[in-house]
Amino acid sequence: MRTVYVAEYPAIQHRHRNGDIVTVRLKRRAGGYSASCSGCDTEFVYRKPGASRIQHHKSPLLPPVKGNFDTGDDEH
Repeated sequence: MRTVYVAEYPAIQHRHRNGDIVTVRLKRRAGGYSASCSGCDTEFVYRKPGASRIQHHKSPLLPPVKGNFDTGDDEH
């Protein structure tokens, strides 16, 4: 059985060799969420995506956005 790690939840869509698109639903099992597809003999295991390692900066092109995440440095 082939194991594929996925970051989508709760359902995974994939294509079989005959062209059919099949949806399998992840279920809670020992050790996390997973689903098995007997049609292509594949097990899908959910892994939560990690935080980005790239530092993101504010875009000077976007307008200021108000909210709980507002830093207050864009007061007019």
